[in-house]
Amino acid sequence: MDEYDYEEGYQLFLNIEEVRRLYSHTCYSIKIWPGSPARPVEEQEYLQKLKTQLLAMMADHSFRNG
Repeated sequence: MDEYDYEEGYQLFLNIEEVRRLYSHTCYSIKIWPGSPARPVEEQEYLQKLKTQLLAMMADHSFRNG
């Protein structure tokens, strides 16, 4: 097995304000996304997934911190 045959993962630690900023920018990116074929369809799918994950983080923060 080649040493590059696995997908390496990373962690990113953000405070809630950084999560909110990233969510806002992700929403903006989705809004102005030029569409295929200018950009790959997978990019839009990724942005939608990222938006959902960031929204879940904000909801979790609200639930835990009132």
